Amino acid sequence: MNPVVRASPLLLLFCGPLLVGCTSWNQSLNGGLSHTVTPSVQIPSHVERLAILYPKTYTKELLNGYLRLEAATFQLTSQRPGLRIIDRFHLPEILGEQRFQLAASVDDESAVRIGRLLGIDSVVIYGIEMPRLRERVPARLYGDLPPVMVTTKLLKIETGEVLYYNVVMSRVPDPQGGWTGFDNGRDMHPDILAALDRGLRLTMEDLQAAFR
Repeated sequence: MNPVVRASPLLLLFCGPLLVGCTSWNQSLNGGLSHTVTPSVQIPSHVERLAILYPKTYTKELLNGYLRLEAATFQLTSQRPGLRIIDRFHLPEILGEQRFQLAASVDDESAVRIGRLLGIDSVVIYGIEMPRLRERVPARLYGDLPPVMVTTKLLKIETGEVLYYNVVMSRVPDPQGGWTGFDNGRDMHPDILAALDRGLRLTMEDLQAAFR
C-alpha cells in the first residue's frame, strides 16, 4: 500500500496563488536543476499578441540573460505562426508619456496596465535572481550559496489570470577548490555563470514545450 504524502501548509500557501503549473520542488533534474512547471501545461491558443517585459538592469550578466530569453520568445512564432510579439525596444516610443520605468521587478498590475495600453492580449514577465555579493561573501566561510533562479509568468491582460508560471532553480555545485573567489567584487564566478546558463536553457525548453 502506497503511503499518503501530505503537503505542508507553507507549500500549499505558496502554490495556491500560482494557479497554473505549480508543483513540488522534488522535480529535480540532472545538473542541480529543478522547475515547477509540469509537462502537461500548454499555453492557450487565444494567446496571439504578446509583449515581453523584464526588469531594467545595468548588470551585464543579467542583461545578457534577459536578451537570451527575449530571443527565445521570438522564436516561438515558428511554432505558432499566428503569434505576434511586440518588440520590447519600441515600448517607450509606443507608450509615450504613459510609459513605465521597469525597476527591480515587474509587478502584475503594472504589466496588465502596460498590456492594455499596447492593445495586446497577454504579457510574459521574466525575472532572474543571482547570488549577490552579500551572499557570495559568506560562501567562502560556510559554503552556502543560493541557487540561480529564473522565473517566467504569462498573464492574460483582460482578466490578469496567470496562464503560465515557472520557477527554474539552478544550483551552483560545490567547487573542487573550495568557495574561494565567489566574493570577487562584481565579477561573477564562472560556476555561477554556468548555473545561469543551465537555468536559462531549461526555462527556454519549458516555454517552448508549453507553446507546442
